[in-house]
Amino acid sequence: MGTSLSGSTPATTFDALIKVGDNSALSASLKTISDGEGNDSPLKLSTAAVGIGSITNVETEINGKQSTLVSGSSIKTINSTSVLGSGDISVQATLVSGTNIKTINSTSLLGSGDISISASAGGSDTQIQFNDSGAFGADSLFNWDNTNKRLGVGETTPTARIHIKGEGATSATTSLLVENSSGDSILSLSDDRSVLINNQISVQHRGFGQWLRVLTAGVTSNVSLYGYGVGNASHNWQTQSNYSGSNFRQFNTGFSFGAGALPPETANTLMTIRGSGATSSTTALLIENSSGTDSLSIKDDGQMLVGDIQSGEASAKVQIDSTTQGFLPPRMTTTQRDAMEAATGLVIYDSTTNKLQCYDGSSWNNLF
Repeated sequence: MGTSLSGSTPATTFDALIKVGDNSALSASLKTISDGEGNDSPLKLSTAAVGIGSITNVETEINGKQSTLVSGSSIKTINSTSVLGSGDISVQATLVSGTNIKTINSTSLLGSGDISISASAGGSDTQIQFNDSGAFGADSLFNWDNTNKRLGVGETTPTARIHIKGEGATSATTSLLVENSSGDSILSLSDDRSVLINNQISVQHRGFGQWLRVLTAGVTSNVSLYGYGVGNASHNWQTQSNYSGSNFRQFNTGFSFGAGALPPETANTLMTIRGSGATSSTTALLIENSSGTDSLSIKDDGQMLVGDIQSGEASAKVQIDSTTQGFLPPRMTTTQRDAMEAATGLVIYDSTTNKLQCYDGSSWNNLF
């Protein structure tokens, strides 16, 4: 409620009075309303209209807006009833009785109270859930150990971060298969404990031992590591171009080289070499320097050639060729020589007498 002017005179309250701006009577033209000090307000009056700001006739303006709202084509409706006009619009009855009302667990979303949302898990505890025709499903072969954070596939109590148990014990079934986007096998683990990597590296377990093979197209095996049996019969390493080609094998106690069938391992022998023939036309062992010059060769007939010798003398079992070095026999004193059990034909250099000597079976003879 405003302050009363009762008992006041116009002289003391003129500044609070509302008056026509030009201090004259109202007419048909809008006049601005001001206070006693001449401060204009947005309100304008005439004998026929009320104006506010730029609006010259508030009644005409309102009537025009109402007409537009009622007759407009963009009026929002509920159930085809305009939101304008008097009276209530019936909404609840239509929603409740409609056939397209969404429900949760067969309970309508409309109405008072809370809606209970729940779902029953499939399977047993620890079994991983999956979509089984729109419902939760589970299987005893797919488990999660949440305590130890372990996944079991085919295993109910996994003992590793990922524990996979196959469905068989032969190569007919596979425990793990990894492929690239083209469907090419990258890693395959069969239930017979065989592993195949990129279709080229094979780790196999056989009834007689374990194998590791590196395979290439068209070749049975280029490198094989395997072990079986006991004692000298156990093989640890083998390379071959194919089953009938050149082979290299390392046994438990040494190495064995050969072409075709490998020589048997000999006890207390670190290296065995089997040549490809039985004459001097083939070589069992060849040692070269970095320039490719022969340093030592042993022919398949047992002839030994020392030096760059392409063809040895047929009558020589050992041939040494050099233009800068000579043959140096074993050097020893006479006392050392006599302490030996000499074989007939043995040659030594006696450093006591400075003589090259040969044993004839009964005595030592000077050769010069």
